[in-house]
Amino acid sequence: MPPSGPKRVNLLLGYLLICLIWGTTWLAIKISMNTLPPFFSAGVRFSIASLLILVVLKYRRYKYRFDLRETIFLLLVGLASFSVPYGLVYWAEERITSGLTAVTFAVMPFFAALLSRFFLKDEDLTFWKIFGIMIGFAGLVLIFGGDLRIGSMSAAFGILAVVLSAFFNAVVAVGVKKYGYHIDPVFINLIPMAIGAVTLLGTSFFIEDWGAIKFNVPNLIAIFYLAAFGSVLAFVIYFYLLKHISVVSLSMTSFITPLLAIASGALVLGEKFPPGTLVGSALILAGVLLMTLYGERRSGGTRAAPVEED
Repeated sequence: MPPSGPKRVNLLLGYLLICLIWGTTWLAIKISMNTLPPFFSAGVRFSIASLLILVVLKYRRYKYRFDLRETIFLLLVGLASFSVPYGLVYWAEERITSGLTAVTFAVMPFFAALLSRFFLKDEDLTFWKIFGIMIGFAGLVLIFGGDLRIGSMSAAFGILAVVLSAFFNAVVAVGVKKYGYHIDPVFINLIPMAIGAVTLLGTSFFIEDWGAIKFNVPNLIAIFYLAAFGSVLAFVIYFYLLKHISVVSLSMTSFITPLLAIASGALVLGEKFPPGTLVGSALILAGVLLMTLYGERRSGGTRAAPVEED
């Protein structure tokens, strides 16, 4: 009898792929912002991504039937997943270090676990889930412990901005799991990314100096990578995985991507590994494994939503 859902190996490969992609986007963002303002860079990224999604949908001959409630839902996803969170993170990066940003954003699994407990009946808040999240978070703190310095009120507001960004991302993940399971994983990105492009470019127009914008080969390659892989491919896989694994499991990618960001920075830019990277990495992987092997076994979060696969 054929399997009723996707093979576990396919889900694992998809999970690893988005970790790999999002782990290298930090490097691409650094390169793209060498000569481009942050909001402008992000807006161009999502503009290109929106066009690429249109091409994919055209190639697949996807037919969209207008639904007012679904369209409003996608508009809210765009604001809460791309416009506001990316704006908050870019704003915070001017006030706190990237290491502190990575540690702060890793509160997302805690938000995901709490929201899932109250809004998703199939996802329980088990001991192993919380234990795995805490071990993974401890590993991240061990790696970036040297960056955990606030020092000013401006930095404190930067931390608050990243916490809010993580909260919005958790809300979107739970919302899509609950209300957007029936939407095509490619199409679900079109309107939200277009909203992100418009709002980020609009923000850039009013607060950034477009006269200082300079395009070159490195930042063009970086922006295209961010658009094609960091946005289109990664988010299509992300929303697809949301249909088949728990929100908390998927949110644990926020622990793994900083490790890959460290590795890519060391390989390409010659950056040094922070002290405690080896032990911290072991703790993060242990936390992910504990939560996946034992946390999911006790809950219904791994059950696939009743969707039609294309």
